[in-house]
Amino acid sequence: MLKRDKIWIFILLFIVIFQYSEIIFHKKIFFIRDLTYIFHPWKTAVMESLINGKMPLWNPYSYCGMPLMANFQTAVFYPFSIFFYILGFILGLKLFIIIHTFLAALFLFLYLRSKKISIIASVTGGSLFAFGGYLITKIEFLSILGTAIWLPLILLLFSGNTFICALAVAISLFAGYPPVLFFIMIFLFVESLVQNKFKKFVFIFFFSIIISAIQILPSLELVLNSVRKGGLTVTDASVWSTHFSDWLSLISPIFLKEETTGLFTGEKYFWLRSFWIGFVAFSVAVASFFFKRKIIAGKKTILYLFLIFFSLFFSLGKLTPFYDFIYTYIPGFNLIRSPSHILYIPFFIFIILTVEGLIKLKKMAIVMSILIICELMFYIYKVYPTITHSFYSERGHVADFLMKDRTYFRFFSTPKTTLSGKIAVPDYGDIGWYVLRDRLPNLVSMSYHVFDAGGIGEPLEINEHAELIYKIQNKKDVDDATDLLSLMNIKYILSDYPLNSKNWQLAHKSHLFIYKNKKFQERSYVINKTGKIYDAKIISYLPEKIKIETKNSGTLILSDTFYPGWQAYINGHKTDIKKVNRIFRSLKLENTNNYKVLFLYNPILFGLGLLISLLSVCIMFICDIYSFTRFQ
Repeated sequence: MLKRDKIWIFILLFIVIFQYSEIIFHKKIFFIRDLTYIFHPWKTAVMESLINGKMPLWNPYSYCGMPLMANFQTAVFYPFSIFFYILGFILGLKLFIIIHTFLAALFLFLYLRSKKISIIASVTGGSLFAFGGYLITKIEFLSILGTAIWLPLILLLFSGNTFICALAVAISLFAGYPPVLFFIMIFLFVESLVQNKFKKFVFIFFFSIIISAIQILPSLELVLNSVRKGGLTVTDASVWSTHFSDWLSLISPIFLKEETTGLFTGEKYFWLRSFWIGFVAFSVAVASFFFKRKIIAGKKTILYLFLIFFSLFFSLGKLTPFYDFIYTYIPGFNLIRSPSHILYIPFFIFIILTVEGLIKLKKMAIVMSILIICELMFYIYKVYPTITHSFYSERGHVADFLMKDRTYFRFFSTPKTTLSGKIAVPDYGDIGWYVLRDRLPNLVSMSYHVFDAGGIGEPLEINEHAELIYKIQNKKDVDDATDLLSLMNIKYILSDYPLNSKNWQLAHKSHLFIYKNKKFQERSYVINKTGKIYDAKIISYLPEKIKIETKNSGTLILSDTFYPGWQAYINGHKTDIKKVNRIFRSLKLENTNNYKVLFLYNPILFGLGLLISLLSVCIMFICDIYSFTRFQ
């Protein structure tokens, strides 16, 4: 690497620091949407497990219990997740965002320099990749951001060491968002065709899979037990489709009609349909078609043009029959929620085309690059709202009330209450975010160790649980649903409107009404042949280990999710767990008067995946050492 290259890398780092100066130099942090009610609980739960010397395999706090590590987006094994584990969520989040933004710029800069592209064009390309519409608006989606930045490095490594390239692909997979990795592999496939190295592509794909087995095998098991088994419905899959008018947003975010609140006031909120590069960059990209190009040339031009049009039409979702055909007949596409994710493909291609145009502009390249970067900086000024650090440690009235109850119970929010909380865009204000968080949506209750039976938005919800929730939501009223709610160990209902009920008593009122179940059923109990219910005391309740004692014979029922990998022992003897009440666990207790029951979560696929991943990494290093020795 040349000395002047290093200088420009520092300039890229300076631009990143400047962009995030508010969270670097002040006690401020981003807090919008998924950061607040998905990634913060996930990262906190994983950190707590690791601090206690446990692998974060199970989440008992959401949806009556479900796997934790097996969910791709928890990114437990992603190397940069270590920031959260060591520094906590606040500092970890700051470093994660800053470093990934810088790496995005750095990786593309290095890729372009390897193609003998000028420094000015390479710096501009790196800035477009890091601060363009697609990546900069994914700050709240840590899994997408973590996955997407690796494309330039993977393309760079493809021409070099096969094993190292496979490792980079595996790291991208560990970041937690398979759809974006799927798009990355499309680029790699095109590169293999252009370079006539298809066998190398196949090897990289295969080896990256076995390196990632520790994540893939448990995740595959979760998918097969979730609502995504067999793919999403067309309706669910096509959520967040684009419109024809949204294609103009490649040029500028001013064409995103619903998402440009405060574009000229410094208060913005963009989301999934964002992929702009700016007026200036787009003009240069279009002009590049009239020049002789260095990177996109020959048959790569045809392939990239095909990818652009394919991506744009696929992003339209249900607006065209094209989407239905792809969804139905091409494997993998029925698992992708939000067709707009595919805008990653034209976003990257147009950045490369912009770079190609800058090469030919020569002396004008510097002026155009300055204009491109200035336009980007204007769009992303205060792209996300910030709030003080205490936001993530403070809790509201609802959590306070529920935490005072030391028994084992779950709560449930009425569907109307769950869905009626406004998503707090900047004009709604900081207070709106506090109110929304206090409703304990999605996974927020995990942070407080409070158990939520319902939730919303979990992409891999256990299928039987979803069916049970659907039955509850379709009951005519809360009294009609009480028996099902009691089976789920639900003691409290959160509602933003009064409930007229004989089975539910008002227990607390703040901005929400909290009702207590008069027919509450304990989480564990024994039921005999006549239907009489007896106590079964929970002695210890940890995510992957539960101890229960009882003196009563019959059927022991634990209202936790039945799922592969759970094992049960009665007085030290292993016994089979049976499914009961559609989703929960049960054991037969007979022939004694004192029972000590132990439930352990020990998933076989995690152990198998760990073994495969370790062996593959060992094989990779042995092969590299052998190759190096042979070369010497």
